[in-house]
Amino acid sequence: MIMGASVWNRRVPYQADITAALRQAREEAYADGDYYLREPDPRARQMSEEEFVALEAAETRAALVAEFGEDGAWEPGDGFARQAWHAAQIEVTGPDTLLESQPFSGTHSIIDMTGVADHPDGGRVAPLPDEDLDHWFGTRQPSAEAVEEAFDDGLDGFARWHGAYVIAYDGDRPAWIYFFGWSGD
Repeated sequence: MIMGASVWNRRVPYQADITAALRQAREEAYADGDYYLREPDPRARQMSEEEFVALEAAETRAALVAEFGEDGAWEPGDGFARQAWHAAQIEVTGPDTLLESQPFSGTHSIIDMTGVADHPDGGRVAPLPDEDLDHWFGTRQPSAEAVEEAFDDGLDGFARWHGAYVIAYDGDRPAWIYFFGWSGD
């Protein structure tokens, strides 16, 4: 199991429609297997929701009693167990169903980004602000080599569960869209 967030990046050929480019990047990451997939608890697929939730609650309570004693244990809620049961029922067929099947950890990849925003927003990519372009590249039209070098130097997007993108140029022509960020738990 992966613990903590993961830095990721993916590039696609330039196209004016950033939403279509993001969709392409997510599809390519899925096709390449460039993501984290936590296999569901097989018991969740063999039991009814109520059976699974009851079992999870009993197991969690037993672990709490073992750790803290009867006086320190409490009755666990069933919210996480219900989410886990529902996630286990999902047949993963593409990036969207993969993300839906990973409610607690995400995919540690661009697949965690589901849309485009003007400003940093959870689960979305936003353009790297002009001041960051100036800081990292000294230009508003960085080359692909400069973008990749910036990744090596620590450029990783905004905050956890946020993504960014920058357009890389070949001379004066846009050539690539680089998506990057960090996600996962």
